Amino acid sequence: MRRILSPLSLVLALVVLAGCSDGDKSTPESGTPSAGPVKTMKHADAQALADRYRAEAVAALAATPTGPPTSSLAACEGPHTFTAITYGDVPVPAAQQPAALQKLRDHYTGEQYTVASTGADGSLNATAPDRVNISVAPEGTDTLRVNIATPCYSSDEPL
Repeated sequence: MRRILSPLSLVLALVVLAGCSDGDKSTPESGTPSAGPVKTMKHADAQALADRYRAEAVAALAATPTGPPTSSLAACEGPHTFTAITYGDVPVPAAQQPAALQKLRDHYTGEQYTVASTGADGSLNATAPDRVNISVAPEGTDTLRVNIATPCYSSDEPL
């Protein structure tokens, strides 16, 4: 049976949710990507944005996903803020994963993303200029999981 969320997916969600606060939104907190006022966005538009970043990461890996991605919306702060989250698995043999992750690092660095390695397994986190978080990490032996989370957005649509 396939797990719904991997530990890395849960960590990514917690990082995103921790970055959403009711405090002064004009000054970034230490360790958070460029903060600013919470922008208004429709749920479908935010999900499309997350899906686009996932598709771009998969294309940069030059691989075909193992199945349909999982996508959802999650509350950030209260009933009117949310984040769009999506993840999908890409088959990459274990021996090729370090090179694939380095290729992504180079791609994101070239696009002026903030890039960080996150562990001995070579996983990486990147933050796009529009504060979308991208995390790519080994998931099992021959799979990389691509996790995407948008920043918090405001919306009057119910979750």
